[in-house]
Amino acid sequence: MLPYVTVEIDDRLRRRLRSKGERLRLNLRAYLLTAADEVDVASTKVRGFCDRAVRRVDSVVASVNDRIAPHEPAETPPRLRLVSGREAG
Repeated sequence: MLPYVTVEIDDRLRRRLRSKGERLRLNLRAYLLTAADEVDVASTKVRGFCDRAVRRVDSVVASVNDRIAPHEPAETPPRLRLVSGREAG
């Protein structure tokens, strides 16, 4: 039986890998959509294959990115409060 190995990765590297994965996802999606547009004239069946490939690639790469670095919620923006009875100074 092979031993199980755990590797800790720096958060900066994790974010960089997620960024590269997201760029790959967008490029593959654009390429496949362009190919689907070009074959649209040829056959609706081929267009369906391309559309399914786009959805599959999109979901697989997105799930890999989520495993590499789960999407961090954006920091909540600061809120302004109205303070009555005081002057701005």
